[in-house]
Amino acid sequence: MKTKFNIEIPFATKPPRLKVLVNSYMMGDVWVRDTPFGPVTDSLTLAKKFDQRHDNILRAINKCRSELSHNTVYQLDQNIIETVYLAGAKGKEREERKVDITEFGLVLLLLYINSPKARQISAEILYRFLVLKTYVLGLNEKQIGAIKGYYRKSAD
Repeated sequence: MKTKFNIEIPFATKPPRLKVLVNSYMMGDVWVRDTPFGPVTDSLTLAKKFDQRHDNILRAINKCRSELSHNTVYQLDQNIIETVYLAGAKGKEREERKVDITEFGLVLLLLYINSPKARQISAEILYRFLVLKTYVLGLNEKQIGAIKGYYRKSAD
């Protein structure tokens, strides 16, 4: 079966991480830190990168939680994590709400952020997924076995 997707190099040999995709569409690094579970950003950084007010990002997070929290497979409590930061003048700091967000949490949250950048990133993720699906469907069993072995070995 022929595909209309053009798999550009190096994507054919090494698909980009979401971290790289997001950075290329947001004009700079959004990831605050790397954790053993992958990179993490926060709601303040996203507000700045999407040219939105922080309360709009928090509203999107609340809506995401209210609509998706019933489905435990998304593990929202592990991918969209409540935290605080200190805001205000020196000596008069107060705790304000902030949310840490993993790569997967960001993919979910993009559905709720009303911004051209968010839609562009979502479209690119979907495109890359379909390209990868097409690529994987074209592999034979030995090639798939080699990929499984590679990831099993790298996980050790």
